[in-house]
Amino acid sequence: MSTIVSSHGQSRQNWSSERVIKQIQERHRAGLPVNAQSLHIEDSPLLAAGRRYFGSWKAALIAAEVPIPTRRHHRRHPRGHWTRERLIHTIKHHAGSGDPLHAHAMQKLNNRLISAATYHFGSWHEALRQAGLDADAIRARRPWTPDSLLEELRALIDSGADLRDRAARRKYQSLYSAARCHFGSWGKALQQVRETEDEEMEALS
Repeated sequence: MSTIVSSHGQSRQNWSSERVIKQIQERHRAGLPVNAQSLHIEDSPLLAAGRRYFGSWKAALIAAEVPIPTRRHHRRHPRGHWTRERLIHTIKHHAGSGDPLHAHAMQKLNNRLISAATYHFGSWHEALRQAGLDADAIRARRPWTPDSLLEELRALIDSGADLRDRAARRKYQSLYSAARCHFGSWGKALQQVRETEDEEMEALS
């Protein structure tokens, strides 16, 4: 069985359209999920590079000649194995055991839990809230970088989240604070996401 080398930490300069295609194909051959929601948790640099070089993640999958995940395929495991009650019980068990609960740490510890929680609750953040935990405090323990922050904002934009200043300040406290720290304000961080997307589209035109 071949071993996939994670693209986490891959510098922006080392990506190319050929490398994106190769990484996608390797994930597919290994039976790993290739839907954007899973990549946002498991390998956000690959997701960002795919969108950058092909305009959208769907277009990147098409270029790699990898089947587009259907809703049924993506949700097959959570539907047959998990319930909301079991998810909450498992999250509380991890919390009681002192395990790190931010998404990237939990992905390494219990990836199926992350995938199922995202399916049943819409996001890992919401699953933590439903389990009675302070999701914002848990997220705050994750060290933000400008790239990871922009990728998180892009995922929230894609999900249709309310990112108006007042709503964001209340619902995404740690992300809001990190945006002000790295970009000066919440509005400037959102503007940077838009400018980055415009640059990517121009590069493809």
